[in-house]
Amino acid sequence: MRHAKIKHIPFMIISVLLIVCVVLPLSICYAQKFAKGEWAFPEYYPKKFDGEGYIDRIAKDEIVIDDCGYRFSRFVRYATPTRKNTVRSRFRAGDFVGYITNSKHEIESLWLLKK
Repeated sequence: MRHAKIKHIPFMIISVLLIVCVVLPLSICYAQKFAKGEWAFPEYYPKKFDGEGYIDRIAKDEIVIDDCGYRFSRFVRYATPTRKNTVRSRFRAGDFVGYITNSKHEIESLWLLKK
């Protein structure tokens, strides 16, 4: 009986280590994703965005962020930490942005978070 318990100990240790190896990296990624609260943004920046991600491609009427395509609303607004109102040409592929969408799932405002 005692030998049966000893045989299960290595299995339990391996199981616990496997769970830790899977859960720990996920929690680190989650923490990095929401580290925005520590960034210093101007008062005119929203406290929360409908989404955040990296620009893959940006055009006159549409944008692709993290492989998801969005159309711009007719009255889209652009902002950076140094300019409350700016132009679309300030944004490039690779920029990290936050965005707010309307009921049609169009981007109403695009906010530069990190170049």
